[in-house]
Amino acid sequence: MIAMPEEKPSVLVIDDERGPRESLRILLKNEFRVHCAESVDAGLELLRTERPDVVVMDIRMPKKDGIQGLHEIRRIDGHVSIVMLTGYGSMETVQQALRLGATDYINKPFDTQEMRDIVSRYAQRSRLERKRSEMLAQVQRMNEALKQELSEKERLAALGQTSAELIHDLRNPLMVVSGYVDLLTHELEASREMLGGEYARAAEYLEVIQKNVTRCSDLAHMWRQLSRPEAAKEAPFRLEAVLADLKTGTEPMALSAGVRLEVVGEPAEAMLHGSRAQLLRALHNIVANAIQAAANVAEGRVRLVCRADDDKATFTVEDNGPGMTSEVLQRVFEPYFTTKKSGEGLGLGLAITKRIVEEHRGAIKAESTPGVGSVFTVRLPLWKEAPAATATV
Repeated sequence: MIAMPEEKPSVLVIDDERGPRESLRILLKNEFRVHCAESVDAGLELLRTERPDVVVMDIRMPKKDGIQGLHEIRRIDGHVSIVMLTGYGSMETVQQALRLGATDYINKPFDTQEMRDIVSRYAQRSRLERKRSEMLAQVQRMNEALKQELSEKERLAALGQTSAELIHDLRNPLMVVSGYVDLLTHELEASREMLGGEYARAAEYLEVIQKNVTRCSDLAHMWRQLSRPEAAKEAPFRLEAVLADLKTGTEPMALSAGVRLEVVGEPAEAMLHGSRAQLLRALHNIVANAIQAAANVAEGRVRLVCRADDDKATFTVEDNGPGMTSEVLQRVFEPYFTTKKSGEGLGLGLAITKRIVEEHRGAIKAESTPGVGSVFTVRLPLWKEAPAATATV
């Protein structure tokens, strides 16, 4: 199949003077699709229909000036790069434009090469930002669809039914999400120099997405193993690795909910034995519930503490949410018991967590005080490698 050439970037020039408009059109027409408007209102119409990558706009214009135009453009398109032209505007006006969302400014009369370079750089930036936004929106839509699908099937999966169908349905969106992550990673790498300091932050977000996709894949593998007659194999793993994955997987959730998450503990050499994916699943359920509870109060906080002594590891998850009554606390680990609204949960999370903890020869305890918050404590036996047998001669 022959690849279609990529469409030229689009530039919108807004200037009430014909001379500068024509100069910019002639200068940029070979590399860009150039649209010209003699007023802000005419430019806004073109903005809606042509969706340009860069807007070059004069600050001083009759009726609506560039500052008013900038404000209205940002209400319509948050990603388009806007370069302001200023010939005799004060620096105060330029600073006001930058505060309102202008990307950059250039003085009149402008250097032609500088103008080409600026427009080219910001056109690439706008396209990358739009792709990133579209990809993340697609990932979010697929994530919501996946959550709904899992919610519908969780009850049947807990009863040991339709597990093969569940795994099939789960793997398909995971493959798509992973593909989008790879594509976005490639786009970011190609634009590393242009993004400068923004690259590290974007790369960090991608790493979080990729780790959670990997975690979902691990869960899918675990469920596939559980659907078979033979049990999944167990293995030793580092406690600090579980704590790091747990922190990475829950920090975005806390940030989104406006909850401050504190993670304390450096169990450097401690080891556990069992299914790392299952244990991470259990602990993630507890922290996620704590974040959801803390989100219901002002200045919500969740504190996760992990420590290890000679023979056991202890995870403590404390929140300052609304807490639970004694009646709710007595039933908190019951399957299908939930205080959430219809459609927000099936009441299986903590029941599954308790089962996993007990399968790892551990124990879980819940404490809560209405109006103060809740504390969940998980204790698990540490794994110690058996000493090698002494050889006899």
